[in-house]
Amino acid sequence: MIDRKVMLNAFLPATELDDPERFAGRNKQVRELADSLNSNGATPLIYGDRGLGKSSLALQLRLIAMGGVELLHQLNAERLALPEDRHYLTFYVTCTDSTQTLDGLLQALVNSAESVENVLSNMGANQLIDRVTRKKLTLKFVEVESTKKYEVERQRLSYQDLNLEEKLVQLCELLTSSYGQPVLFVIDELDRMRSTVGLASFLKAASSESLKFMLVGIASNVSDLLSDHQSLERRLQPVKVPLMTPAELGQIVAKAEGHLNGEGVAISFTRRATVRLTEVSAGFPWFVHVLGQQCLIDADEDGRLKIDHVHVEAAIRGIVDNRFAQQFSDMYQAAVRDSSAREKTLRAFAHWTDADIPTGEIYKILSQDLGLNSGSTYRGHLCKPEFGDVLFVPTIQKRGLVRFRNEMFKAYVRLRPSIYSGLDFDVAQAYSKRLG
Repeated sequence: MIDRKVMLNAFLPATELDDPERFAGRNKQVRELADSLNSNGATPLIYGDRGLGKSSLALQLRLIAMGGVELLHQLNAERLALPEDRHYLTFYVTCTDSTQTLDGLLQALVNSAESVENVLSNMGANQLIDRVTRKKLTLKFVEVESTKKYEVERQRLSYQDLNLEEKLVQLCELLTSSYGQPVLFVIDELDRMRSTVGLASFLKAASSESLKFMLVGIASNVSDLLSDHQSLERRLQPVKVPLMTPAELGQIVAKAEGHLNGEGVAISFTRRATVRLTEVSAGFPWFVHVLGQQCLIDADEDGRLKIDHVHVEAAIRGIVDNRFAQQFSDMYQAAVRDSSAREKTLRAFAHWTDADIPTGEIYKILSQDLGLNSGSTYRGHLCKPEFGDVLFVPTIQKRGLVRFRNEMFKAYVRLRPSIYSGLDFDVAQAYSKRLG
């Protein structure tokens, strides 16, 4: 009998990947970010659309910063590993509703720096962890006396009249002097901050050979994520996370199979199944995880050990009811409501592959191939909050263009079956006709 826990964790649609053995692709980005850890004064910034694995990438860089070499070994990039005396004490901070401004973020960073704790490892040696997240701060073993020294000095520091910036910098200096390692803060979900005013100036002033920051967030460009980034221009090292290539998406499937086989589960994907998964996922690893997991669940229920392209098609049809895609399903329902014309318009816009969608071309397809002469009216609906505000007119582009607010939702629209029977086929056929 197949261990269900093993099967359900071969693909991971609900969590970030922190295991280097399971991490797929992103060779170029890993190398660029590893180099940034070796560059004094550099502030790496990981950005891109949602659903592309930015947090998983950041977690891998966290391990590399602490001295981990497993992923670098897989990429034949061991030469990028940090020397032992440059391994970082690494704090991972995720922005929340309480980190809306610079002061809120600084307080979160201070809290992390104050939350170091010694724990006894399975090997009987002391390890340093973040008391709140329970994450390791370093791969090195530490002396209990070092932590005692840090606690005494930290308490003394708490009585000084310092602002948050001064307190954070002094805490980090104390950490380095106590443990002999530089400090790295990985700040994830930076896009959740209401205002980043002042952040770039702080990073420029605080960054040093012994203190580094790595930023992670959803954005199409650096300005969207960091409002005053010009003050950090020379130090900022932006790394955009692009859509995954078919080969990278295929690695996800291969690594899932490897995980199953390592646990004694002999289920596998045919070549056609893997190709189909990479095609429909449109560069988003999340769709591979969602659909791949559903394929495994269906195979287990049917008693099959081989997953073919027809089983992938069944998973695609079932994505409407998939619990991991519930948010997208709700967005789709809100946009379409009770209108086949609005669904036709939504799908016609979603089938345009470029991010910038020329409205004139879509109106032609709607009127000439799909019999809808009021495309502009329904396009207007899709730009309104009452229909989910899924489209918007970019301010910096020329007139006559729209974009999806969420490119991942755009891929979902193309992927899922239509509410009105046959409409998905009609739109796909219209595009096939146009493309010859």
